[in-house]
Amino acid sequence: MEIKYLDEFNKEFKRLTKKYKSLEKDFDIFLMALKIDPTWGEIPWIVKVAWLWENIKFDIYKVKKMRCFSISKNSKDSWLRIIYLYEEKTWKIEFQRIEFIEIYHKNNKLNHDIDRIKDYY
Repeated sequence: MEIKYLDEFNKEFKRLTKKYKSLEKDFDIFLMALKIDPTWGEIPWIVKVAWLWENIKFDIYKVKKMRCFSISKNSKDSWLRIIYLYEEKTWKIEFQRIEFIEIYHKNNKLNHDIDRIKDYY
């Protein structure tokens, strides 16, 4: 499985790790689960968003609840959001790619960056 990160994602992640000290470890745990099942089956807080735009040929998912333990448990807003692309191709060999597009705290931003998704994909 190939895993990539957009430059914008890396910048956002770095900024958030300064604020939330456990984010790197929390993201590693999230990444391990993602490698097992990139589409997450029927989990309601993982939604496919690419169908919103007819030009996009990839499956783009929005994780609405990625737990970050540095954010207070008592806060109802203790979740981060992650947007990522998942591509699975089966030729003579299997190929899977996950590309992280965006990460943000839901209090700081209402929705994902649609223009960024359209520009890259």
